[in-house]
Amino acid sequence: MRPMQPEEMPEEELEQEEPQAVVQGKPGWLSNAPWWLISAGLHIVLLLAAALVVVDTLVQADEGEVMVVVGAKPTSVINEIERPRDVFERKGIPKDEGAQQPTEEPAIFFPEAKESDHNESADNEDYKQMKGDSKEFLSYIKGEAGGFRGRQMGKNPGVYDTMGVGGGGGGGGRYGGRFGGRENLVARGGGTRATESAVLAALKWLARHQNADGSWGTSFSNQCVGGRCSGPGEKDFDTGVTGLSLLAFLGAGYSHLSRDEYPDPVNPGHVLRFGEVVKKGIQWLIAHQDPEGCLGERGQKYMYNHTIAALSLTEAYGMTGAQLLKDPAQKGVDFVVAAQNPGKGWRYSHKCGDNDTSVSGWACMVLKSAELSELSFPRAAYDGALAWINECTDNSGYYHVGYNAKGTGKVYVPGKNESFEGHPAMSSVAVMCRIFINKKKGDPALGAVNAIVSDLPEWKNDKIDFYYWYYSSLALFQYDGPEGPMWKKWNEPMKNALVPNQKTGKDGCQNGSWDPAIERWGFEGGRVYATAINALTLEVYYRYANVFGGTGKSGGAAAPPK
Repeated sequence: MRPMQPEEMPEEELEQEEPQAVVQGKPGWLSNAPWWLISAGLHIVLLLAAALVVVDTLVQADEGEVMVVVGAKPTSVINEIERPRDVFERKGIPKDEGAQQPTEEPAIFFPEAKESDHNESADNEDYKQMKGDSKEFLSYIKGEAGGFRGRQMGKNPGVYDTMGVGGGGGGGGRYGGRFGGRENLVARGGGTRATESAVLAALKWLARHQNADGSWGTSFSNQCVGGRCSGPGEKDFDTGVTGLSLLAFLGAGYSHLSRDEYPDPVNPGHVLRFGEVVKKGIQWLIAHQDPEGCLGERGQKYMYNHTIAALSLTEAYGMTGAQLLKDPAQKGVDFVVAAQNPGKGWRYSHKCGDNDTSVSGWACMVLKSAELSELSFPRAAYDGALAWINECTDNSGYYHVGYNAKGTGKVYVPGKNESFEGHPAMSSVAVMCRIFINKKKGDPALGAVNAIVSDLPEWKNDKIDFYYWYYSSLALFQYDGPEGPMWKKWNEPMKNALVPNQKTGKDGCQNGSWDPAIERWGFEGGRVYATAINALTLEVYYRYANVFGGTGKSGGAAAPPK
């Protein structure tokens, strides 16, 4: 039986005062003991009895859920975790030792090393941001490329930040090294800090001369600071030069998500925000897309405008995966396909019946970008493009490619540029298209590269042709860049023609641009065209990854004739 608890005792017992001692039996030594001894003994007995009651109570309370012990001395429940011996311990600032022991190990010295102005990422990138999805990226698109998995939920490969032009994502990325490893790619391909500075200066000029509505074109001089820049170009090509300007920013890795800001070199206090520039340009293009997908007005030579603008939308979508860009980009691709002449190429308008290699080259680039960005189009579009290129290619010698037929000579506009020398620009376009579509380095028709390297860039009157230099740079870099002999033979003259002849700070508002008046096609596109296309040419080192892997081998193509 458990002892009765205080709350269970009768009220009269609770009110009792301390108990009185009762002595029974015959008198003896206890009765003769002094009173204080008897009192002390009784108190000892009572204390012992109380202790027994407390112990019993604690034992009974342990059967319940909670036990609170007040006044008990705390004990240590968790012992301190022992620090492993191999854990790093801070020992303060290291001090130089008074004497160091000699060693036979050689000192490590990197003669080309330079002091960094930022922390490198773990994957050795040098573009001042970590590779991977930015916090602004909130969507993903399905991928089928055999590259790294990125921007894709689940187990399927997705669209990756650095996308290169091969068949699939791959390590190099679909759109080259626009986001990562850029310094290394520039150095490997033969670029320099001067070429990179030229690209940045060109982008600053383009950013400064963007119209308030987001476009570029003949009215760019309204944005000039100080004196006005010359070379407005023709208004019919405003959509085309807007797309070309966007491609220059995209080619250098700047999308509408970019947060990069640069001071305007000719307008103190003004900040150029490249992400906003791209965003406004894209918004303008989308606002000028008709229900059928055509970008810009259907005026003179409007397929030039549309293909270049559509290329910029497909690249912007492929680089960012932004779902708001997917439908406009797909519609732009669809219109390219719809405008193709059945089984052939393209020219100035929708299914006009005429074909030319120049417009067909831009159309092929749209299809290639659509392929990389995983937008849809029929394989027949590629087949028709190749059928046209084959039709206008000489099947011997340098495999020259004609403009609107086999064997055509110099192309010019009477009264505008007939004094300029002709160049194998259409052969460059054809080489690029064949590589992008077929990816066969053994194709004999790629022997056209021999004609290209026989006509190297020169900054001389009547020889300057930015269009030819742009397409030839693309074609040769894809053929055996970044270290092959053809590319090396071309690269140095190209750099030496473009970089020293770019406008600089002494030229005021023209700083960063190129003069269109001395160039073969500058009368059409103006200063915006000249600046954008030359920036794209100097971005060749990282804009698109090499289809053949950058082995630097030239084997397989036809050798030049003896």
